[in-house]
Amino acid sequence: MAHTNRPTIIRLAVYWIIAAAMTGVISGLAFATGVVEWVYQDLQRPLLLPPVMILTWLWIAKTMMMALVLWIVDRFGHGWARRVSIGLLVLLYLASGGWLAGFVILRDVTFGFYAILGSWILTALTVFVIGRAQKFSAVLMWPIFIWTTFMLTVSFELMRLNSGLQLAGL
Repeated sequence: MAHTNRPTIIRLAVYWIIAAAMTGVISGLAFATGVVEWVYQDLQRPLLLPPVMILTWLWIAKTMMMALVLWIVDRFGHGWARRVSIGLLVLLYLASGGWLAGFVILRDVTFGFYAILGSWILTALTVFVIGRAQKFSAVLMWPIFIWTTFMLTVSFELMRLNSGLQLAGL
């Protein structure tokens, strides 16, 4: 693709609109289905679980940052890694849907943990491949990877505390 044919700022706006709609759906479902009350009132929760509004804002920031990374890779990426990176980023958005189905809709802390684990593996792979396509985008993916790692830890603790999982020494 010639550099002049690369996506413009309009496509970034479209990516951000889609990402905002997705976060709105996830947040709306979480609040409307009572999953917030379920997590914060009914479940045993780890001390490291942030308040729901902080969790919501960080989820929104992560999703919007992924849209920015998608646009940067799409516009400035090069080689085989550009197309693979775009595909991996789309898969990361779909992984959010998997978590949504398991944790929010089914209210299954174990499924939620495995969905986040899959997302964590996919995020690590995405950071690696994006680094081949466009270095700055890989740097922007690190906060997303750190956030996913944190949520993997929170999800594991939710699963451990609420599913009867007993680990030696924990």
